[in-house]
Amino acid sequence: MEIKTENTVAEPATLIQETNDKYDFVNMMHYRTSLALIKNLTEDGIFNDAEYRKICTMLNKKYGLSSNSIFAENA
Repeated sequence: MEIKTENTVAEPATLIQETNDKYDFVNMMHYRTSLALIKNLTEDGIFNDAEYRKICTMLNKKYGLSSNSIFAENA
């Protein structure tokens, strides 16, 4: 029995496309997930409000959102 090692499909099985769009679904999902984690940690007392605001700014920069974006968390 021979095992095929070459790719025999016409197109990729998954359609994961890298984009530079800051409002791309995956980018926004990662941003909102990170934000939710930080918000929960702040509510649990791990971070104070000043640290939360600083982290929000860092996340905005990381995910390419300006502070006046409707999608950005501005604490």
